Amino acid sequence: MIILKTIQNLLMPSAFVFLFAVIGFLLLKKKKKWGRIFLFSSVFLYYIFSITPVTDFLLMSLEEKYKVLSTEEMGRAESTVLLLGGRESDVLRGNEALRIWHLSEGEMKIIISGTDPIIATSEDAQAVRSFFINRGVDEEDIIIEGKSRNTRENVINVQEIVGEEPFFLVTSAFHMERSLVEFQRLGANPIPAPTDFKKRRIPVYRLFDFLPNSQNLRNSDLAFHEHLGSVYYRFTYLFGNKK
Repeated sequence: MIILKTIQNLLMPSAFVFLFAVIGFLLLKKKKKWGRIFLFSSVFLYYIFSITPVTDFLLMSLEEKYKVLSTEEMGRAESTVLLLGGRESDVLRGNEALRIWHLSEGEMKIIISGTDPIIATSEDAQAVRSFFINRGVDEEDIIIEGKSRNTRENVINVQEIVGEEPFFLVTSAFHMERSLVEFQRLGANPIPAPTDFKKRRIPVYRLFDFLPNSQNLRNSDLAFHEHLGSVYYRFTYLFGNKK
């Protein structure tokens, strides 16, 4: 798991921009031409992946299919599954799950799924559980599935809890496509409830949108992570790995 995560991280834009810069500096003394090429490439790639139009393009295919869950859909399920995604996104995902719980007038089970793949003693799920309890959700209405280290394990472990019953699936919009595909492979009936949209909702880009921005670079990393994850899952299924 650690090796796989390391490889994933090295394939992110922020990682190979850094690697190109390091290689460029190392080559400057002996092979100046190649050193300059790598340094120029690192600056160019940093610029490309840290401007809003490029980031939006990478996120578009991940987020455009899914809309915020409407109040008219509240009666379609009796459970909400929240996939943990780290401190930053957990707040937004938790707020969406809480919104669904309130709109269902409190008649809803909330299933919190996931743990930190590196830190086995992570208490992220307990922190989200406390978030719900402090805002009025009954302890009996909260179920913690704290074994899953990745999306595929989320799907397998949650499926054992919900079976074929429909449920609202709460995760970041950029992560929704991969999550839905995996749940549907097992015959589950998730209803997408996306949150934490990263793509900018702007009709026209301004000058400042073409200036480098660290948050855009992070969003490019997130988009790459999802696209590479989808390719990896398709590859493993192609060769018969169903787990």
